[in-house]
Amino acid sequence: MSDMSKINDWLQVVGMFGLIASLIFVGMQIKQDHEIALSAVYQARSDSSVQSSIDAINSQAFVNASAKIYANRSDDLTMQEAVAFEYYVGATMTNFENNHQQYLMGYLSEEHWQRNIREMACMLELPIVRQVTSVWDFRDSFERLVAEIIEQVTRDPVGCWDYGWSYPVAD
Repeated sequence: MSDMSKINDWLQVVGMFGLIASLIFVGMQIKQDHEIALSAVYQARSDSSVQSSIDAINSQAFVNASAKIYANRSDDLTMQEAVAFEYYVGATMTNFENNHQQYLMGYLSEEHWQRNIREMACMLELPIVRQVTSVWDFRDSFERLVAEIIEQVTRDPVGCWDYGWSYPVAD
């Protein structure tokens, strides 16, 4: 074998190792980019959730509606309170729907998704939430999930609203 042939063989081996190292580096970079994207998604979801809660507690109509609902006086809601409550429930369910899509795409952990399921079950235990949710449109797969949760909590309530104490009666 000639010296030129040996050099060529070694250059090919070095080239293969270089290619393998490059692929490993690209794989690590993709994994890091994916983790950064997941972090950004979680942060945006958190910001949205916090802002929604702040908006709700700053709405006197929503606070009044919630007080009446907690006091089991849903029938006493004014039109303004009903609208405020409907839009809060709609926004919350839209957030759950987004989380469902993120979960299906792999951007939401199983642990976080299961927390969403528990929160939806608690909300959907209330008949007024089920009523409000029924008039909003969602993706078919999410609507099927909501229907399953409603069936479950209707059959076997989670008991989220059984605090063992009562709220003062709303004015």
